Amino acid sequence: MLVSLAALVAALGIVILVAVLVPAINEMKKTSSALREFIVNTESSLHPMLGELRKTLTDVRELADAAAARRDDITTIMSALGDTGQSVHRLNGIIEGAVQVVEKPVMYWAGFKAAAQNILGNFTKRG
Repeated sequence: MLVSLAALVAALGIVILVAVLVPAINEMKKTSSALREFIVNTESSLHPMLGELRKTLTDVRELADAAAARRDDITTIMSALGDTGQSVHRLNGIIEGAVQVVEKPVMYWAGFKAAAQNILGNFTKRG
């Protein structure tokens, strides 16, 4: 009797174990199938994107290499522009000085002429 009770408990345990494990195993199969499908979809969409990324990186490297090769030219141009700016500034100072040199005598001459006309006008009025 004790053996049959132990066999009954063992059989009941196996039935409960099977009743729990079968749905769990089915759920794991569904999950692994969905995961496999997700990985395949992700891989198929990543391959073109990675190809474009590699192409973009190659283009960026080429641009960086071209810019590095032209760095000396750009430095020369910037230096020439700086020298040109300094020359224009100096020329502006020279022209400003020349205008002041010409401007002062012209102002004195205009003042002298106005004074002479005023004096001559007063002299002719008094007659």
